[in-house]
Amino acid sequence: MRHLILNLLLTVTIFFTGLDALVSGKTIDQDSVKYHFKPVVVTGQRYKMSQQDMAASITIIEGAALRHTNLETVMDAIAYMAPGVFTTRKSNIGYGVSTLAAGGVTIRGLGGVPNSQVLVLIDGRPDFQGIFSHPISDAYPLDHIDHIEVLRGPASVVYGTNALGGVVNIITKDMEKISSSSQLKVQYGSYNTQRYVLQDTRNFGKLKYFLSLAHQQSDGHRDRSKFYGQHYALKLGYRVNRHIDINLNGSVTPYRFNDPGPEGIDLRGYFEQGDITRSSVDFTISNTYSNSDGIIKIHGNFGEHDLSDGWYSEDQTNGILAYQNFKLKYDIQTTVGLDVKRFGGTSESNGAKLGTFFNDEVASYVHIQKEFIRRLIIDTGIRFENNSNFGWERIPRAGIVYRGTPNTSFRASASKGFRSPSIRDFFLFNPANNKLKPEKLANYELGLNSMFAPGYSIDVSMFYYEGDQLIETNVLGPGIILNQNSGQNSVRGFEITLNAHPLDHLHAFLSYSYMDSDKDLPFSPNKFNYWVNYSIRKIEATLYGEVVDHLWSSYQLDQLPPRSTIERMPDYGLIHLKMHYLLTDKLRIGLGLENLLDEDYSIMKGYPMPGRNYNMHVSFEF
Repeated sequence: MRHLILNLLLTVTIFFTGLDALVSGKTIDQDSVKYHFKPVVVTGQRYKMSQQDMAASITIIEGAALRHTNLETVMDAIAYMAPGVFTTRKSNIGYGVSTLAAGGVTIRGLGGVPNSQVLVLIDGRPDFQGIFSHPISDAYPLDHIDHIEVLRGPASVVYGTNALGGVVNIITKDMEKISSSSQLKVQYGSYNTQRYVLQDTRNFGKLKYFLSLAHQQSDGHRDRSKFYGQHYALKLGYRVNRHIDINLNGSVTPYRFNDPGPEGIDLRGYFEQGDITRSSVDFTISNTYSNSDGIIKIHGNFGEHDLSDGWYSEDQTNGILAYQNFKLKYDIQTTVGLDVKRFGGTSESNGAKLGTFFNDEVASYVHIQKEFIRRLIIDTGIRFENNSNFGWERIPRAGIVYRGTPNTSFRASASKGFRSPSIRDFFLFNPANNKLKPEKLANYELGLNSMFAPGYSIDVSMFYYEGDQLIETNVLGPGIILNQNSGQNSVRGFEITLNAHPLDHLHAFLSYSYMDSDKDLPFSPNKFNYWVNYSIRKIEATLYGEVVDHLWSSYQLDQLPPRSTIERMPDYGLIHLKMHYLLTDKLRIGLGLENLLDEDYSIMKGYPMPGRNYNMHVSFEF
């Protein structure tokens, strides 16, 4: 209860500090207000527009906010800074892969096993493991990103398969913002955790580049939980002329993880170690004209997984995506798009070849938006998708936004989401079934977005969805198991986010998310999150954390037939602190404290999380 009381006191303090600023007549820098409360997003559809004008629930996590935390990965960042989102964690560093992996993400209770019901994008292109169709969370550090956009709710009309529950769009460094500089970051902390990052950006007029080299390692907070990895990223940008830009973006992430297993279970000789290499590349040609803009993007991501249980695989997800936006007469905006992709790979177990399999998908979509009398926006879209293994699928959506005042908008939407069965679902292991159909979701949503006072904004979402044809592994008889489209569920809930910037040196946001389901959903708790940043002269401090209740953990060991055990975990609350001191304009030192209250908690059954721990860091620009 102590953590709940502290968080409530924090909330009240923030709110009344802001009211005092309003009553006393202190002014807010309007550029800051615009930056924090009227952000421009691209994830809802393929063109940029104000968040207030979108019939979708989207959270924008700015890079500046991320730099004020101890968070190191995209998955941890979205868990702490986006309502309705939860990610599994089991160590101070490293997520792992396979049955006991952490790093799974759920949005409004949708994630899946494997975690393929939420789509991760990098600059708008899909990034997932080709055989199991899930993201690889250790491949998404925060070093080279500009910001993150999280769309809560299905987005399959624009983004296709896996966007059943939502989309996490990782936006890498903006080439338009790049100036020539270099930076070195060094970090050391508890459990012999080390991190080194060297970054270099150069602007040669029409040619710009960004380079990031990172190394991290840790002994882990438990025996046999070491982690060792690198991340290399390069982005090149060239402006051909005022209408055409070319970008080349690539990354390589090799790492090794060790898994000690749940307490009381020794994984040695089974699955205690893995060597993973993930890489990705995309080549983009973008065009911008007065009434039209669009891109052509050729993309691919690749993986090699070598695990101590005898599993070895090479996977890939390749494709071409193209779209063009048009501003037409009578305030009509339309997007026409084409997606072609192939995902799959080759695998073996203990030297025995399991085969090479692929999913091929071709899709076209159109999205139309019309504005009426500058108060009402109606949009609709449809996607036609063809999969080489199950055939055609049609995906519609519709939305409406009403601007009650210049700073307040109401939204409503109805949309369909789908997930193509993975290669694993179709072809691998005993329960494989090549007759599977895609999982489906019907989602309905109401929302409010309002900047109700200078320096204050609120966003409220209420949703209801019904899942159908969800893939489950069923026992049909003695020794007979089969993947089938037999699952159904219905979920309702709401999310509230308060963003406050009452003073130039004080910024905070608070969020609460609640769900009610007809069944127990793993890793989909109710949660309260907060982030408070205060700066004065050369000192800056950020307090952030979460309160989690009604958390169900799911785990599955080496069982035949496969069976997941769902168990309620104790509620918990966390407070973290990060402080910076600016020694010079170029040199910054800092201290991070994790789990200040030394809370005893677990997210995954049998994996106790670290107690109070620290990290020290130095950042130098040259």
